[in-house]
Amino acid sequence: MNRPSILGIVAAILFAAGCAGYHLAGRGGESSFIPDGVRVIGVPQFENRTDQPQLDLRISEALINEFVRRGRYQARPDARDADVILEGSIESYRTEPVTFSVGGRYERVEVTVTARIRLVQSAPERVLWAQNHFIFRQQYELPKTPVTQFDREIIAIEEIARDFALSVVTTLLEGM
Repeated sequence: MNRPSILGIVAAILFAAGCAGYHLAGRGGESSFIPDGVRVIGVPQFENRTDQPQLDLRISEALINEFVRRGRYQARPDARDADVILEGSIESYRTEPVTFSVGGRYERVEVTVTARIRLVQSAPERVLWAQNHFIFRQQYELPKTPVTQFDREIIAIEEIARDFALSVVTTLLEGM
């Protein structure tokens, strides 16, 4: 064999070896906190320790939707017949202005949500993952007109809940 052929074979072997441990993000694997064999995840409504109404409901719904969207698990809003249970509480919700308009109104805010979350195996009962200080932080634009402020806050809570859920589920599935 000539030198280019040998180099090609060596490169192919190294490439194949590098792919051997590869898996799609969010599809489980060795780094996932969710064990193999889990099919049903229970996500009871999180406790809300903030003054932000319905934040717990929106986050719990978003977590269920994110698990379902990933396509590997069934997720439901209770622990009945669940292989694992994701439970938690929203400990704090804070917004901080980031940028201001010429008139002094803030246009962009940073939202910080702190939560206690744990993933518990049902039988035998054991904690698979726990985070007593899970911090989610993201920046959001505010509407330019104050007329839509109330509606924008409702939409913002939905957006925050989706982003929070994405962060939690990614952490659980990718072992981060």
